[in-house]
Amino acid sequence: MNLFRSEEHARRWWAYDPEAAEGILPLDQWARVFGGEYYRRRLEPDFFLRGLELRQELFRVLTALGKSGPFWGIAAG
Repeated sequence: MNLFRSEEHARRWWAYDPEAAEGILPLDQWARVFGGEYYRRRLEPDFFLRGLELRQELFRVLTALGKSGPFWGIAAG
């Protein structure tokens, strides 16, 4: 993950990939994504047993942020 001071700065980066533009988020939105149960519970013994449930929660957070396309691995429908 790279942090940039602005979206414009990110787009001027030498390794910028237009196909990954949907992944440019403000820091507060990344905090919501990484603050969810999916990432907070990664080291718990039952993480893999609860994987589907936790992944669905992650997708709910992403969808609430308006990020529900194929870039995020969320199937339409």
